[in-house]
Amino acid sequence: MTSPLPSGSSFKWVLLLGTALIPAVSVSAIAQQKPALAADSALQFNIPRTDLVSAIDLLSQQVDRTVALGDGVNGSQQVGPLVGRYSLDQALSRLLGQSGMGYQLGNGSIIVLPAKPAGRVLSNQPGEVQKLDPVIVVADHINRFNAGVSSVDSKLIERTQATTVPELMDDLPAVDMNGTARPQGQSLNIWGFGDQEDVKILLDGAQKDFEKYRQGTVFIEPELVKRIDVHKGAFSPRSYGAFGGTVELTTKSAADMLRDGQDFGAFTKFGYATNGNENTETTAVYGRDQDAGIQLLVSGTRRDNNKFRTSDGQRLNLSSGTLYSGHFKGSIDRNDHFIEIAGAMSQSDRLAPFAAKRGQIIPSDYLIGVHGYDLALARSTVDRETSDRSLSGEYNYNPDSDLINTTAKVSWSRTSQRDARLIQDMFVSLGLGGNMNWLTYDTYTADLYNQSDYSLFGLDNSFTYGVQYKFQDRDSWAYDYSQRNSASGNYGHLQPYNIPSGDQATYSGWGEYNIDFGNGFELTPGLRYDYVVTRGVANAASKYNNPAVGHDYGEERYSGFSPSVNAFYQINPNYSLFGDWAYKLRAPLVDEIYTVGSTRATSNQLTVERVNSKRIGFATRFENVLQESDVTHTRLSLFRNDVDDNIQVLFGSPNVALYGDNAPSYANLTGYYTQGIEAEFYYDSPNVFGGATYSLMEGQHNGSLRDINGADQPVYDVAPMKLVTTLGYKVAAYDLSLGWKGKFVKRKTDIPDDDVFPYSPYPASAGYALHDLFVSWTPDDGAFAGAEANFTVQNLFDKNYVPYLGVFPGKGRNFKFSLSYKL
Repeated sequence: MTSPLPSGSSFKWVLLLGTALIPAVSVSAIAQQKPALAADSALQFNIPRTDLVSAIDLLSQQVDRTVALGDGVNGSQQVGPLVGRYSLDQALSRLLGQSGMGYQLGNGSIIVLPAKPAGRVLSNQPGEVQKLDPVIVVADHINRFNAGVSSVDSKLIERTQATTVPELMDDLPAVDMNGTARPQGQSLNIWGFGDQEDVKILLDGAQKDFEKYRQGTVFIEPELVKRIDVHKGAFSPRSYGAFGGTVELTTKSAADMLRDGQDFGAFTKFGYATNGNENTETTAVYGRDQDAGIQLLVSGTRRDNNKFRTSDGQRLNLSSGTLYSGHFKGSIDRNDHFIEIAGAMSQSDRLAPFAAKRGQIIPSDYLIGVHGYDLALARSTVDRETSDRSLSGEYNYNPDSDLINTTAKVSWSRTSQRDARLIQDMFVSLGLGGNMNWLTYDTYTADLYNQSDYSLFGLDNSFTYGVQYKFQDRDSWAYDYSQRNSASGNYGHLQPYNIPSGDQATYSGWGEYNIDFGNGFELTPGLRYDYVVTRGVANAASKYNNPAVGHDYGEERYSGFSPSVNAFYQINPNYSLFGDWAYKLRAPLVDEIYTVGSTRATSNQLTVERVNSKRIGFATRFENVLQESDVTHTRLSLFRNDVDDNIQVLFGSPNVALYGDNAPSYANLTGYYTQGIEAEFYYDSPNVFGGATYSLMEGQHNGSLRDINGADQPVYDVAPMKLVTTLGYKVAAYDLSLGWKGKFVKRKTDIPDDDVFPYSPYPASAGYALHDLFVSWTPDDGAFAGAEANFTVQNLFDKNYVPYLGVFPGKGRNFKFSLSYKL
């Protein structure tokens, strides 16, 4: 039996770093003001019965405000539960009323005080907000809801000034960006799972789906995003598939942007980065009617850049372009009813290589000699239009009843891409899209669930249950100039054989039952059932629609149960333990079933693949460690995923020989595992903040991708060891924070030893260290109140480095600056 822990010298690193527990994820200047939530704005809260520190920390995360404890606050008192939609005042009153504590609201902060009469302080004039002595800042506190969650908050998003969403997430532990500097050639890898179907992406609840040969999967403008939460692993019964995890992107709303006392506001921002001469302009307007319970925000962003400079000094051809994006979010809150509608869009038209994840493209001397440089480069170029749209709606009914808290969600999302070769009459393989190709994903979802809270046998119980529906339509077409005179090729108008059309409907029911034993221990078993129906669209070309070689576009059905269990134990306010287990299924996708070849059959023999996921961990929290009013947090977790019947492109003579003539394009192989460790440390004090994250992973196939009976082979999607450290200082008198971030990545040599290209495009890579500096200025009052300035230097020493999952040198040194103002 294989050990669930990394072995050898790598494990020595784990022991040393796990013991020291240095480093932490994106630690922003926690004491800086966050976007203020208006006190009368309503949000959905889900806070179990727990100690006061845990409860107000959960509240802090859900309203995106800093929460602080004054002297004399008893943080061990039990409060809650608080489940439902409340205004900030209502939520604080219900929670703190049980403990005898009071509170004050500052400009973007909440201060919990031991005396209830303190009440709330709100002011229409920022300069009139009462200033208090320094207090303890409450950072992340582990509970059953966030034990496996890594987050990027609004302050870190502002400070990073990322070009893409994957860039924003690349510093998170065991989360890695896959791709090069080209914005449309980036995807996400979590726990060694790098395929589109293994990382579920939600934008305000709308699921984003897109899969195409060596293309990106995320085309969302970072300026739209307020917060990113990464739920690692497949442990939640609320989610189908997603073996690596679920990424929840939440966009900004009017409540996030309005300053205290405002009912209407406007926002403008300009950003500039030297690498690629990148410019970003954002404008937003927002407002609310408190009497009607209505709020609305509308924003737009334009981002453009020239060629990016990579760390080896090259200008990356076909990396320039312009992206237009925007979003709106509105809501109505009336008594027991809440409705929210959100929409987002982005549009770009740029020159790119067909495989956007490619590195540098330089025409050969022969082609330059024959055609000239520009024409030679054009032969490797497509004119690519990419359009991304989403629309989501949520309705919540939360009457004065512990048994009824019902939510209904619906969404639609469309991602479409059109590629046209600049030279239309040249020969281009249909497997590379032909001379023109179109691919559109439409995804529709509906979700209905209810939460009931009650006492049974003297214990607090919570039962959440629901039904889900998802319909994904994949529409693919191409024009192949070389088949313009071929009847069997439908005269060039057909679907690419490796990018088929089809649709998939998923019908699901799920439930989870939480039992709080009252001694700090909670147990949450869950169960999910999925019924999946997949239908292909017959290829318009008869050479790829030939029953004699096994082409069959008929309907396929799959079903099964997915059980899970979560356990959380808060031993005392300083120590917590957590553990998760799930046995989750995923049915084959449209492209996995209906990809064919002129002699390759439809893969209708496929069965579902499953992951057996496990995670254990512990967390600590201490105060007054190095100085008065400081806080430290640590979190250490180990995970292992065993995948059975993994669905993989069928290649390699030994594997193909198992199926005889007219072998399918995809097959279920014998499985693999990924496993690893994550260690995190956070530190915050009135003047110093910092921390770090560390992740180390490994994985191995049973047999190899070419020969299931051959020697075991490493999983190529597993990223190398990563350590990200942050150290900063807050100058409260001047509303400044400044600091340094270091990123240290170990060399990667544990790769497949046979030729698996193009399914493993990752060669061995060298280790590297990158250093960034940052300064943030967020004036709290005075003439510049409402302004924010961020300055960042990335890759300070212009280090030449090649990320393992990128294959090509990353960006060179980059000076970034942004200035924003809220009117």
